[in-house]
Amino acid sequence: MADWAFRTLITTAATTATAQSIAVTLSPTGGQNMWITPLSASGNEPATHYVSTGLISPEFAMLVPEQVWEWDAANSQWMMVSSTPGDPVLCYQMCVDGGLSITQAQVNAVYAAADVTEQEPFVAFSRLGLKILQTPL
Repeated sequence: MADWAFRTLITTAATTATAQSIAVTLSPTGGQNMWITPLSASGNEPATHYVSTGLISPEFAMLVPEQVWEWDAANSQWMMVSSTPGDPVLCYQMCVDGGLSITQAQVNAVYAAADVTEQEPFVAFSRLGLKILQTPL
C-alpha cells in the first residue's frame, strides 16, 4: 500500500464549501478540518482562497489533481513542469455512493480551481501571491 502523501491544497473561496463537503464525505474524520484557513492577496478580508495542508491518504491523493512547479531563475517566475488531473469522475461517483447530493459539474469546478502541490504552504502562497488573513486583536 502506498504511503500517505504531503499536499498543500488551495481552493478558491467559491469552491471551498463544495471541497469541504467532498472531503467529509470521502473521509468523515479526516475531512472535517480541511480548508478552514483563509487567504487573500492583501492578507485582509475578504478571503479569496482557503488552504489545507498536511498528509492525505493514498486513496485521496490519487483522486485529487496535482501540479508540479519549479522556479525558473532565468525568467524569475514559476513554471509548471507537470500536472495530473486526478479523477473527478471517480470522485463524483464516490460522493454519490457516500450520500452526498452533488453534480459532476460541481466536482469539476472544484478540480478546475484547485491548486494542489507538494510545496510547503508558504512557498505555494508566495507563488500565488496569497497571504493568510490577519485577524485583528
